[in-house]
Amino acid sequence: MGSDTDSCFIIDSLLPVLQSLQDSAHFIIFGKKECTQRISPCSYISYEIAYESIEMGDHPLWAARRKKNSSLALGIQALKTHSIDAFISMGNTGALLTTARAQLKTLPSITHPALLALLPTKKRTTAILDVGANVEYKSAHLIEFAAMGLAYQKAQGVAKPTVGLLNIGKEPLKGPKELQQAYQELEKLSQNHDYPFFLGNIEGREVFEGTVDVLVTGGFAGNIFLKTAEGMAQFLLNQIPSTSSLEPLQHKLDYKKYPGAVLCGVNGIVIKCHGEAKIQALTQSILTAIDLAKKAFIEKIQAEISSFYSQNR
Repeated sequence: MGSDTDSCFIIDSLLPVLQSLQDSAHFIIFGKKECTQRISPCSYISYEIAYESIEMGDHPLWAARRKKNSSLALGIQALKTHSIDAFISMGNTGALLTTARAQLKTLPSITHPALLALLPTKKRTTAILDVGANVEYKSAHLIEFAAMGLAYQKAQGVAKPTVGLLNIGKEPLKGPKELQQAYQELEKLSQNHDYPFFLGNIEGREVFEGTVDVLVTGGFAGNIFLKTAEGMAQFLLNQIPSTSSLEPLQHKLDYKKYPGAVLCGVNGIVIKCHGEAKIQALTQSILTAIDLAKKAFIEKIQAEISSFYSQNR
């Protein structure tokens, strides 16, 4: 509810996907009353009616405080009480972040949760954060983003992930003071770490070379970078003839087939999808949520973040 797509239409599109995954998970849908009849009684889906909806135009703090019976609020509450293991939303990003921070709390050592998105590159899948949770930031927040990015990649099996700062040049004194300070701090932390993880500044045109496993940036620049990359990918897809020989490239460029962003730093698995996300992206988000829950992601990322800060005190 509250996305750019009618919620009953979303349910209709998702039902075959949920049926195919019934042996992997039980699903709870938080939706409006009018959509109840869309779902026939079955063992793998529960439906909870949400009598309020947080809309895209609602002020996040006001909506989080006033709309306690929204689908978003009910989902986060279910995550808090461990009624569910993961929550996926296509709704208002600010309200999702505000509600998650207030209800789930942040992990130790983390003051500012960040949205982590996966970016396909030439050599690897790069985790970029933040992509929209923190429009304003300080250098200390960028260090937290680096710690969470490293923890995420380690939890995904990358033994020695590396970090880069998204900047307008490679030199240490490029960019605003927050980035310059973060550069100096990350360089020191990298020297004291069990391996040198910081590779310095990364310019936008270098990102898709796949130089680093984690790309750190503020939420404003990160969101613009990600959406620009998605727009460029869509433009290229529209120019490429639909032929079998180019199918692997087309699949790699299609951002609609990638999962939503993981809200890292809160005590629960929360995935934020585009408000206009297509069924492929929602399916990938569900698969990602199941995978993260099975891997005990929160416990792993908490342990990795704790290790990062204990090594660098």
